Amino acid sequence: MTLYGDCLFTTRLHLKRPTREDLLLIADWSHSPEACGPYLSCENLDPEQLYDQLKSGAMWNDKEKRFIICRNGLPIGSIRYWTPCGQLNTAMISVKVAVPSHRGKGFGTEAQKFLIKHLMENENIHQIHMYTDINNTSQQRCLRKLGFEAKEALRYHDQNLLRDGLLFILTLENFRRQPIYRYHNE
Repeated sequence: MTLYGDCLFTTRLHLKRPTREDLLLIADWSHSPEACGPYLSCENLDPEQLYDQLKSGAMWNDKEKRFIICRNGLPIGSIRYWTPCGQLNTAMISVKVAVPSHRGKGFGTEAQKFLIKHLMENENIHQIHMYTDINNTSQQRCLRKLGFEAKEALRYHDQNLLRDGLLFILTLENFRRQPIYRYHNE
């Protein structure tokens, strides 16, 4: 993994800072049930509001960054992290592999793994939280593989839809004990 300016490179992926040209795609994905899949609700983002966020730095600053996940130069999804208010050394991460033909191939796991590695080693993050739908067993398996522990079952509102889910947490101590971050650079 290498971070160069606004990009994070892994063996198979390129995570890049969104540009104005990416905003329509982000908006399209946010309106598409196919892109969101069965476990994410459509956010119905407005391209103009996204442009305002891009211009103001709301998509890319010290507390939040959104990346476009690219495979062989083509966008396949997005991943973002943010620091919850009042929790300086904690990050929340959300990931979406928006192109269905790219799901189940390890791209989401790879993007999460290398973003987590970057955050823990370079951004003074000591704890990462991720929420997942109770039925999203693929993501739960991925999070356990990455060293997360299920901490809480909860019910939450996701775009006016009531969902049952799990909160997974990875601490810095557990991150340091996980061989996947030390010995597996692919």
